[in-house]
Amino acid sequence: MLNFIITAVAVALIVTFGLLNSVWVGFSYFAIFFFASICIYWLYVLISSYIYQYKNKLEEKYQLYCASLVNNSSVTMEEIAKNNEVYVKQFKKTLRREKAIEICKMLVVIGLLISIVSLFFTGDLF
Repeated sequence: MLNFIITAVAVALIVTFGLLNSVWVGFSYFAIFFFASICIYWLYVLISSYIYQYKNKLEEKYQLYCASLVNNSSVTMEEIAKNNEVYVKQFKKTLRREKAIEICKMLVVIGLLISIVSLFFTGDLF
């Protein structure tokens, strides 16, 4: 919730400084600053969330995966324990899509940051 409040405040400041651009051209630099700041902030949030989810919470996710297998199919926990390597491999395959989505989110934020910085240096922003 805090992330969205910070984002809403930053977007309000970006819009305000963008509208005040007609009063003084220097306000556009404030808008660029807040846009770049919010991109860096979200990049930090996404990277820290990725590390927390896929490094620290992996065992918990695997246990939930095993529980859902037991509930949704005829597999028992004993069968999972016997063939643990096979089920770990299947679990890692299911994580590929989730990881790809998280990495794409990070790449979109990096793309936005690069585009605003390049527009800043070329002077074609406003």
